[in-house]
Amino acid sequence: MRSYPTNSPAAVARLIAMAMLADGRLDNREIDWINHHDTAAMVGVDRETLIQVLLDCCRDVITEAEQERVFLLEEARLARLADDLTDPALRKVALSAMLIIAKADGSVSDGEGPLLRFLMQRWGLELDDLAA
Repeated sequence: MRSYPTNSPAAVARLIAMAMLADGRLDNREIDWINHHDTAAMVGVDRETLIQVLLDCCRDVITEAEQERVFLLEEARLARLADDLTDPALRKVALSAMLIIAKADGSVSDGEGPLLRFLMQRWGLELDDLAA
């Protein structure tokens, strides 16, 4: 996967993209949520950046899949992406947005749950921290 500057809007957008892809598919309800609830502004990016990073993330996964089997939620990959956010406030915003998007289709999937738990553990965050 391509790299983005630490704490950049694109780094936040990529984590949101990962939440959308974590269950192995893009759900229209998640895309509708982004479009109708101004998720991009919520996390401090413009909508075009969020959509472009989502597309780039999909392209990166496809490119990797051409070479070998891709494990999207591989711990080493998630660690690299998690470490792109070092700002505690930005981490909370990103995780809150990811949780909202994960629930947009009615439930947190088997792919989304482990991603969210990994980030919470890596960043030392609890659900209660997101409300603060």
